[in-house]
Amino acid sequence: MIFRAPLPFVYKWCTDYTPQDLKYGGEKGERRIIKRDSKRVIFENLYDVGRGWSWERHTVTLKPPDAWHSEGWGNYSVSFIDYKLSELSNDRTKLDMRWKSKSGMLSEGKKPSRHLIEDYVKVLWRHGAKFVERDFKRFARLKNKQLCSASR
Repeated sequence: MIFRAPLPFVYKWCTDYTPQDLKYGGEKGERRIIKRDSKRVIFENLYDVGRGWSWERHTVTLKPPDAWHSEGWGNYSVSFIDYKLSELSNDRTKLDMRWKSKSGMLSEGKKPSRHLIEDYVKVLWRHGAKFVERDFKRFARLKNKQLCSASR
């Protein structure tokens, strides 16, 4: 995944964890932030999946300035994801994800294929990338406007 924004901006955006984050991925549900400090964020997601509720609890370890690790447990899946950002030319940033997953308590042994899960996660990040890029453009315009007014 490539973001058209510089690495420090992307890192801050991706690791701020807010209740509104689900909408950035195009998901419908509720996110609650349980705990946040400079090293860790704990949050829960709750989704209505038609046949009941899907619940997840994620513990994210922040590794500034360019990485974070998420461990997620839920009633349908368990996941361990390492995120790593790399700086590219022209204020672009690459996101790499390495992860493992397994079925949760209620998945009844029906674990989706790794390919299916990876495709789903990539779609979520593509949706999110649009918001990162939109917010960076706004930030850059505001910063430019402040610089112009300060130089007068």
